Amino acid sequence: MKKITILFLSVLTLGLSVASCSSDDDNDGGTSGSIEGKWEPTHYGVIVNGKESLEAVSSGSCSKPILEILSNGTFKDTYSESYGGKCETYTETGTWTKKDNTFTVKYEGETSVDTYEIVELTGSKLKIKQTYTEEGQTYSEVNVFVKK
Repeated sequence: MKKITILFLSVLTLGLSVASCSSDDDNDGGTSGSIEGKWEPTHYGVIVNGKESLEAVSSGSCSKPILEILSNGTFKDTYSESYGGKCETYTETGTWTKKDNTFTVKYEGETSVDTYEIVELTGSKLKIKQTYTEEGQTYSEVNVFVKK
């Protein structure tokens, strides 16, 4: 699975609670904000049979993950994991592009590119969806961030 998905799955294992979120009522559908900045994940979930199910992201005792999208087309993905009660922090970097409602990231050292649909982008919120097919089934994963 993609690194960004692994990041959120590892964060989720630290503790989750069920939550939901509503869409923005902007005239443009809420996707015209700037994607550049520091983003903290707040919710992660899936879409099953057309129904979205989101859970709150918890980092436990470790620092919260941050996705920093820089104006020069690069990003930094910083996250912590707990091993034996001690938090270890990791930073991965890569490049990104945004065209219309499509956001792509490529981690340094990787050959694959992760593609996301921007569901909502405002001055304070980013919601992205990644859809993929595995063993004949189509899945959609959703990530929600707030700007730091």
